[in-house]
Order: sequence, then structure tokens, then C-alpha cells
Amino acid sequence: MEKDLQEIPLRRKLGISMVETYNSVYEQSQEFFAKYGLTSQQYNVLSILYDAGTPLSTSAILKRMLEKNAGVSRLVDRLIAKDLVEKKVNPEDKRLIDVQLTGKGEVLYHEVFTALPDVDAVYKNLTDTEVELLMTLLSKIRES
Repeated sequence: MEKDLQEIPLRRKLGISMVETYNSVYEQSQEFFAKYGLTSQQYNVLSILYDAGTPLSTSAILKRMLEKNAGVSRLVDRLIAKDLVEKKVNPEDKRLIDVQLTGKGEVLYHEVFTALPDVDAVYKNLTDTEVELLMTLLSKIRES
């Protein structure tokens, strides 16, 4: 028999609500990126490489990623298969492999970047004040 929702402690309800919200937002963002043949993690790699303006090792990419658990090597391999990035031996340290955007990857990055306001629409029911308050509250949770 399932426990009545009223019996669940308030802070546990908050945790459940946060997970449900994350799942909903994540699902919608994945649908957005799928229109471009990407996942949000793959776009994150393209964005990191674009912002760096220079080739990066997979370990440098991982340090900058939003989702640290993502398998960077697999992500890079999938992006190579799509001709969006390429690997090259680091000229200064032959043991390192650098990853850089291809021309096709840079074009796709710009295309997705200009459409990002569409993915932000998931928060359209919140006012700017509410968004700022929510960000403050979430930060407060992370600091505890």
C-alpha cells in the first residue's frame, strides 16, 4: 500500500518535486537538441570547444562540463562520427589528444546557439523576479 502523500515530510516532498522538475526540464531540453541531431551533453562539448577558441584535451573538456558524469570520450567519438569535431595529436605533448570543432561543428553550434531562447521557454511561466528568487534558493540549497 502506497504511503499517503500527506505523510511524507515536507523537505522530502521538496526533493521529489525537484527531481520531477529536473526530469521535465531535461526531457524538454533533449527534445530541443534532438531537432539538431544532438543531445544536450553533445551541445555542451561543442559550446566548450567554441568558447575555448583553441583545441582542448578531453580532460580539459570534462573540467568545464556541466554534467561531470558524462563519458567525454564517448561524446567526442559520437561528435567525430557526425563530423562536428576532430581529434589531433597535441603538437607540444604527443601523449595528449586535442579535440577541436570542424567547420560543420562551428556552423551547427551557431545554429543551435541562436535558437537557445526556444529551450528557455520551459521557464516561461515564471516572472524574472521569480527566476531570480528560484536561483537564489537553489544556490542556498547547494551551499548547505
